[in-house]
Amino acid sequence: MTTVLETANDVQNKTIFRWRTISDEPGLVGKDNLLVRAEPANNNDCLKQCLIVVGGQQCDAKAWLPRVRAMERLRRPVLLLSNAATSYIQKTASLTGTVTTHWGDLLVLRETGDFPELSNNLVENNNGLLTCAGKAHTLEVMIEILSEILCPEDTLEIANRLIIGNLRRFNHEQPASFGGNNLNLDLQLLDALEIMEQHIEEPILMAELAQLLGTSTRQLERLFQTNLQTSPGRMYRKIRLKRARRLISETRMPLIDIAISCGFASTSTMAKVFRLEYGQSPKRYREANVVC
Repeated sequence: MTTVLETANDVQNKTIFRWRTISDEPGLVGKDNLLVRAEPANNNDCLKQCLIVVGGQQCDAKAWLPRVRAMERLRRPVLLLSNAATSYIQKTASLTGTVTTHWGDLLVLRETGDFPELSNNLVENNNGLLTCAGKAHTLEVMIEILSEILCPEDTLEIANRLIIGNLRRFNHEQPASFGGNNLNLDLQLLDALEIMEQHIEEPILMAELAQLLGTSTRQLERLFQTNLQTSPGRMYRKIRLKRARRLISETRMPLIDIAISCGFASTSTMAKVFRLEYGQSPKRYREANVVC
């Protein structure tokens, strides 16, 4: 985010954007090489021209939701990125208007609650409250916001300096599966991955998958080995296990419900393959990684 603001100032050849990083737990925040020093938050920190909430794995909306409400009353823009957007959706009793978050969290929210207002778009704007997918799209969101202030030439210059060749608009749909991001993979393989994603709760046989694709099981095996160096069966199991892992760590769903929703006949069946994939049982994984 700050990279976009710094670049905008460079393009303008003057300081037109200023920012502060604040936290209810001041000091170094972030992870790995993305650490910044946050100042202590106070009640007046919401009274700025714009508020951006980054969140994090242990994102607690109770800490910053009052500031968001204050900004809304002042009709000033608020940007909730990924984890913050998810926490906002979970904590807000009655959502008004459409909201979004990262596609991985959308899967969990739809699995565990009744959120008819959820959208697959990268960004949803409800009267200045922007819920966003975040992650790699964050830079593009910031550029889009600045485009309302800067001239088109300067906006394009910022994108060029950050080597962003194609700015995705707010209503651009997220790539919500393996098939949503082609990465130069074989089209038939992308179709196979998409079908697997669509049949997690009730898995289909590889012979059925091959028939849907208009090919043979032998050709299907060759297709996966050539492109992904694994079998279609193993990849299918990996996709189902990834969904199970998210539900285990991010929800309080009973393990039997998670097993069934991810296409496993029992918790013991899921536990066996889960342990092979992740090195520990679902119960132990939940104890070590639960974030809700």
